[in-house]
Amino acid sequence: MNATTATSTKPKISAQEMERRREALRWADSHNRIEGLARTPESEPIYEAFVRGEIELDDILPAIKALHKRS
Repeated sequence: MNATTATSTKPKISAQEMERRREALRWADSHNRIEGLARTPESEPIYEAFVRGEIELDDILPAIKALHKRS
């Protein structure tokens, strides 16, 4: 499934797991800001697909690289 076009209405994971994933992303974002890094608006659907359980953590980096066409 392409993370940028996922339109599932029913989460594949529990609400608790979704919140755990959101918190993990907030933590990562805060640490990345210290390093001067930030998410691009184009990458948001990928992270939201992770939160909804449509992709897993290991799928994020390949999806981001594909988004920006990097290997």
